[in-house]
Formats: sequence, C-alpha cells, structure tokens
Amino acid sequence: MIFLLGLFKKRQFWYIVLVIFLITLTYRLTYTNEQLFNRIERPILAVFSPISDFFSSVVNYFAGKVTSIKDIFYLKSQNEILKKKVDELSSYQKIYYELKTENEKLRRMLDLKERSYDYNLEAAEVIGRDPSNWFNILIIDKGTNSGVSKNMAVISEDGLVGYTVDVGNNWAKVLLIIDNRSSISAMIQRTRDNGVIKGSVAPAPPGYLKMVYLPMDASVVNGDVVISSGLGGIVPKGIIIGKVEEVKKESDNLMKFAIVKPAVDFNKLEYVFVIKNFSYTGRE
Repeated sequence: MIFLLGLFKKRQFWYIVLVIFLITLTYRLTYTNEQLFNRIERPILAVFSPISDFFSSVVNYFAGKVTSIKDIFYLKSQNEILKKKVDELSSYQKIYYELKTENEKLRRMLDLKERSYDYNLEAAEVIGRDPSNWFNILIIDKGTNSGVSKNMAVISEDGLVGYTVDVGNNWAKVLLIIDNRSSISAMIQRTRDNGVIKGSVAPAPPGYLKMVYLPMDASVVNGDVVISSGLGGIVPKGIIIGKVEEVKKESDNLMKFAIVKPAVDFNKLEYVFVIKNFSYTGRE
C-alpha cells in the first residue's frame, strides 16, 4: 500500500499513464472512424514528412559515401594488381627481346660458319676486357682445351676483330686491331694495293685504323673497302677490315696512308669466332 502511494506521487508515473491513455484513445477513435484517422494522419504527415525526407537524404548521402569509399579501396587494390601484371609483362618483354637479340646474333654466326667452309672456326663468348687496357684487349671463354692457341685470328660476322696473344685452358686474350701494337697485312679490295693496317696511331683518331705503306700511285679513294691480304700467316686473305675515310701523303712524300674506319663495333662485341686453321688463303 505504501509502495502504491509513493508511486502515485511520482511525476514519471503520471506521464506514462497519460501516454497510455492517449494511445488507447487514438486507437479506439481511428479503429471505429476511418475518416477521423485520415484527418489526423494528413497534418501529422505534412509536419513530419520534410523531416523524414531530410533524415532519409542524409542517410542516403552517407550510405553513398560509404559505398564510394569501398569502391575507392577496391579500385586501389585492383590498380595494384594491374601494376604488378604490367611489371611482369615488362619483365617478360625484356627477356623476350634479349633472347630474340641473342638468337639473331647466333643465327648470323651460324650463317658465317656455314659460309666459311674453308675455315675451322671455334665459337666463343666475350667474358671480359683487360682492365689495364679496356678498349684494346678482350677476353673470350675458349682456350687450349678447345684447340685455341696464340696468334690465331678472331672475327665476328662484321669483320676482323684481332688475334689471340695469350691463352689459358679455358680463356684467351684477344688483341684488337685498333690497338697501337697491332699490325695486320692488308689490301684495298678494289685496287689490290697492299699495305699494313696499324691500330689507333696518329693521325688516326681513337677507334680508327691507319693503313700505311700505300704506294704514291695507289688510286685509293674514300669508301674503298680494306681487306686482309693473307700475308703473315695469321689472318687469312679476304677478311673485311673496314672502309677508307681519308687518304693523305706521308710527310716524306714517298708513300700514302689512309684513315680506315673498322667494320666491327668493338664496344658491342658479345660473340666471336677464332679461326683455328684455314686451308685456302686465296679467298676474298
């Protein structure tokens, strides 16, 4: 009894009773009178509809933002996947290009070997250059175990490279024809004038050759092809050495000399052939 008296004195209790009464009254009235419900519904909807629409638009806005954020993270992950695929394809492309380039070089070498029927050729790969003389000596991966010995001519598909000067079991050093210590018997292919090809000695610029001991009456002109003459027994006759770029008289006016551009690009050599022996020195 005391509990009920205390409950009646509390304001919250009467608020609850009032709400229950209003709900019951509204239900009874709208249940028995549909028109009355419609009259009550319209003003309520008119008041609360804009508020409802506002909150609905706010909810939809943030829901859209959440979706957009999800899309951003998804697109970012897809972009990372695509980047990895592009990197993989780029790597495969580089490998393909390298294999294609190497295959073309090997095909040219094979073609040279098939055409050089009178030479006994040993294919070799350039594995280094002598650090003491970077541009003038290269090292190949073939030596005495492959039948390579000192003073053997070395060629590429473009022309004469040089000759071996030091040989080990599985390696050999090749002195390039552009070295100033190199000396090769040569001739002008068109006129048959003989001379000697020396390395980069004055006035030949670095990387060029000087052909000396040309007769004064030699009709050598720019663009003439220089080949090996076969004299000396190291380099067989007819190997292309380069082309004449300039012809001048020696200071004593007794001989001519020519500046020759080598046929071989020595900075890009990867594979060469060592001529181990040759049976016919008359070819050109």
